[in-house]
Amino acid sequence: MISFYRSNRSSLLLAGLLSTATLLSACQTSPFAREPVPEPRYIPSIVLAEAQTLTIMPNRVACASSLPMQCLLAKSKDGSVFQIPYDWIDDFTPSLGTEYVISARPQVDEAKKSATGRWTLQTILSQRMVNMP
Repeated sequence: MISFYRSNRSSLLLAGLLSTATLLSACQTSPFAREPVPEPRYIPSIVLAEAQTLTIMPNRVACASSLPMQCLLAKSKDGSVFQIPYDWIDDFTPSLGTEYVISARPQVDEAKKSATGRWTLQTILSQRMVNMP
């Protein structure tokens, strides 16, 4: 009985050592494996598109976004109204209660051919105080 126990014990010990060695070798990387290479970092090339005339409304509204921020309401020449985050018109600091007509150029990512949402002020064409309710 003792010899049976010893032979089983040694075979179990040998099996345990072999399985441990197998598991440890599975965690090792092959010397021929290639290291992962990160994708190159995308750096946009920003250009200014044609100037547009915008009417900036005198009040601010909460932006329709996941981040809590204030937006300006802007109206384009065709009458469509859209939101621009408060500080996304470079070189333009509007006063609450003042309506502006401005000439601004949208910033465009040249490679993707898409607008970034930011604008650059060209000139303030007019401004007028509006009585707020």
